[in-house]
Amino acid sequence: MNFRSLLTISLLFLSGIPLRTIGQEKNITVTVKDEKTNELIRGATLTDATHSQSYISDQSGRIYLPASSSMSRIVVSMLGYQTEQLVLKEGKSEWTISLLSQENDLSEVVVTGYTKQSRAHTTGAVSSLPAEGIARMPVASFDQSLQGQIPGLYVASPSGQPGAPGRITLRGIGSIQDENSAPLYILDGVPISAGSFSTLNPQSFENITVLKDAASTAQYGSRGANGVIVITSKKGNSWENGTPRISYTGQFGYASVNNSKWDMMNTKERLLFEERLQDPNFPGWAHSRNNPNKLVNGALMPKTEKDFLEGDEILANLRGIDNDWRKLLLRNGTTNAHDVSYSLGKENTQIFSSLSYFNQQGVLYNSGLERINLTNNIAHQSGRLSLALNVNLATTNSKISESDFDVSETNPVASLYFALPYENPYDKDGNLTPGPNRFGTNALSMYQDVDRRERQYKSVVTGNFAYTLTEHLKLTSTSGVDFQQINGKHIIKPDTYFGSLVEQGGQGSYTSNTNNYFSIVSNIGFNYSRRWDNHFIEAIGLGEINKQKISSQGFTGYGLVPGLSQTPGGITPGTAENNLIPQLSGGISENALVSQIGLLRYSNGNRFTVTGSLRRDGSSRVPESNRYKYFYAGGASWNLGEEEFVKALPIISMWRLRASYGLTGNASGFASDFGYRRLYAVSHYAGQNAFVPVSAGNPNYNWEMNRVTDIGTEIGFLNNRITAEVDFYNRVTSNLFVDRTLSMTSGFESVPDNMGKIRNRGIEFGLSGDLIRKDDFFIRLGINGSYNRNRILSLGDEDEIVTEDYSIHRVGQPLGHFYMVRWAGVDPQTGAPQYLDADGEITSTFDPDNAVLVKGSFDPPLKGGFTARVGYKGLQVSALFTYIKGMYRLNTGELYRTSADANYRIYNQSRDMLDFWQQPGDQSGNPSPQYERFMTDRELQSADYIKLRNLQINYSIPMSNKLSKYCREISVFGQGQNLWTWTKWKGQDPEDDNNWYQYEYPLPRTYTLGLHVKF
Repeated sequence: MNFRSLLTISLLFLSGIPLRTIGQEKNITVTVKDEKTNELIRGATLTDATHSQSYISDQSGRIYLPASSSMSRIVVSMLGYQTEQLVLKEGKSEWTISLLSQENDLSEVVVTGYTKQSRAHTTGAVSSLPAEGIARMPVASFDQSLQGQIPGLYVASPSGQPGAPGRITLRGIGSIQDENSAPLYILDGVPISAGSFSTLNPQSFENITVLKDAASTAQYGSRGANGVIVITSKKGNSWENGTPRISYTGQFGYASVNNSKWDMMNTKERLLFEERLQDPNFPGWAHSRNNPNKLVNGALMPKTEKDFLEGDEILANLRGIDNDWRKLLLRNGTTNAHDVSYSLGKENTQIFSSLSYFNQQGVLYNSGLERINLTNNIAHQSGRLSLALNVNLATTNSKISESDFDVSETNPVASLYFALPYENPYDKDGNLTPGPNRFGTNALSMYQDVDRRERQYKSVVTGNFAYTLTEHLKLTSTSGVDFQQINGKHIIKPDTYFGSLVEQGGQGSYTSNTNNYFSIVSNIGFNYSRRWDNHFIEAIGLGEINKQKISSQGFTGYGLVPGLSQTPGGITPGTAENNLIPQLSGGISENALVSQIGLLRYSNGNRFTVTGSLRRDGSSRVPESNRYKYFYAGGASWNLGEEEFVKALPIISMWRLRASYGLTGNASGFASDFGYRRLYAVSHYAGQNAFVPVSAGNPNYNWEMNRVTDIGTEIGFLNNRITAEVDFYNRVTSNLFVDRTLSMTSGFESVPDNMGKIRNRGIEFGLSGDLIRKDDFFIRLGINGSYNRNRILSLGDEDEIVTEDYSIHRVGQPLGHFYMVRWAGVDPQTGAPQYLDADGEITSTFDPDNAVLVKGSFDPPLKGGFTARVGYKGLQVSALFTYIKGMYRLNTGELYRTSADANYRIYNQSRDMLDFWQQPGDQSGNPSPQYERFMTDRELQSADYIKLRNLQINYSIPMSNKLSKYCREISVFGQGQNLWTWTKWKGQDPEDDNNWYQYEYPLPRTYTLGLHVKF
């Protein structure tokens, strides 16, 4: 065959004309598209299995078949996509086949919110996580299941309270106000708040995409500085024969507290400790035979034999009480969850519906969450018109623990440690006997007498519209609403111990409040795309408005009538005479963000891609002089896998380089919707109503800005059997949001302002691969991690800012570096505590002015996770480990349980306190009880850990012919969450979202068994 003939045949082959049907009439047309992006796919192979013919789609994604192919079974395949097949029905001449991309391939579709394209055509640092990997995890707030799954993403769980959201940061803390470092969350195009996570059902999610660099986040402008997490809901999809997919997933289990670090004294040890203290206010010494005296009216008198005998009896009775308060104040909380879904995908219409129920009891008796979700997603295409409507509705009912993160006897977690083991909570009639310093009894009483509940109503509704004007031009629009209402109720019953502690009247209180959050987003614009030869260009122009409105109202009434404490009707009307005037609260605020968005992407095949974005944001939260800002980014990627010099290396199956730079903003840190204005509040002056200034205002208030550089690479080996990605980034935040201190003569303490710079610079990586990959057996391993170096570059006119929590912001150091007096041990001759002064010299005097930088900060520089997955036939086992390194936290509990001085000895102590200093020459780490203890870096502990976050076992039951008549697939699974933690931290769990440990609600260890059925 000569070259000319070969060229002719090749051109015909690439144009989609079957070699064996040239010249035949083409009566059937099959169009091949990407299921997620709707982009036409050229080069796809269609095999007519009935007639043993093969065809290739042309540049328009079309394949032309002869009329004889009617009633044939066809199979469509394409590298990087899942194979699809169907039977052509007689009488129909137009067919569309949508292919779903495979994982770990550059054809994987990436959804970034405003755009979607294959990974080969992205230029930003983007990570995707299929939602099925987290959907079954037994956590009430889905964000807590993301920890360790994505490089650079850190999730700190602040509380084990069911439904409590975690603190998420991407690539370090980018604001001096840590609470303003959370990413932007997008659900089906609508921004949502982290407080909504407990109302969402991850079983209805399709994919979670994390945008990390400027090339991917600048499209969100002033809200993209801290990264963006895009959640995509499931779409309708039928079985291969066109019937709907129906599935059920249910699981049951229980949760318990990890008490492996428990070291509190039992009764025998506590009485011995009291005897060594020689404090007559405690029974261990007061009734000891080693104590010759008794305390009578404040004076010491010699004991008689009768006194010794009575003391022996008292001590014997106390030794008969040895309460393990963990058993009295904690429980095994149950978990059960059920989800039923219906999925239908026709040629032009896709429907997905689900109904779910989730109920989780907390490990504290007065805590839990119950949730009901309803999801309805429908998409329809008719000619040039495409419509989609996504509806997510939810209601939750929570019972919330009292005084979480509080050193208080109303906090049952603190009472676990404070309560003395010989404290008897009941009288002879079985009634609780609460009172001052009866910490365990008071916690039990609080369970009965204090009720704090919260009910949420949540709805996220999104509508998408697209109309194809021409072959290359499309009109698009997205509108959505996020509504959330939170109704809270807090009741302290009358005629109870805690009711008597209410200052107004001593007869309990009734608090009710309602908070409404309403957000709307709407955009409209054009999408222009064109492909010619090996070139592709896409341009998007949009106008968008985001508007939020927040309102709240509430009251607290006093003097509750017994029997009517569950209703406001039980409140006693307040008068000036009875001091029962109710407290009223309320407010309303709103803000708006108006934007114009331009996005541009050019690709040369799969080799090169260049992207650019420009967004102009105008916010009502900024003074007019700074109201409008431009945010931009540019990125480029080079797919080296398309180059001949790489193709010559058979070991490399994929290799891509990318780089980006851009400017984004942080719009979440403004002091308030009107923080730049001089504000007034209603007050009284000279017996008359008056307005008084409460905020100085700042006409120069400005945006917090981020400049981000990113360089990354992705590479695959052995047909992507092993894949890796590495990113280097440099992120500089300027115009930091701060509250600048004012002179007291101004009448104000501070004013919202902008000053200073922070830099986050680091590297993140991901590596995964199939160690073994056979037909019925595989072992798949993965590891990811990131190292971030946080530094303060400037604080404006200041060199440092000392905070109120033993930390400091200092130029040249990380944010929140600990700043404390250093512990130097115990003087063996006197038993006095010793410290280091600012110059490093030992002193026995505690002076806060000797505080210096110590150890580290609470934001760990090194963090990540590793996974293992093993499968043999129908059995699969998967494990997720997470780790952090370089995190320090101040353990307040350590001070309370290792201090024998007069301020702390009323609390139960650690067993280590049996070894406190007692006489000259003693070598002990615990000082003499006569000396007052202070917080030093002794209580500053490493919170590093490696945690077995999730272990799951799944078995697919073989389907017999009889069983397959009723269902398509049955699998059973069991899993454990937070199973084990390796750490040096002295407490229940090192994980938290702040730098202090103050008896937070412990993270539970959860076990569940479940069933999954597909019909």
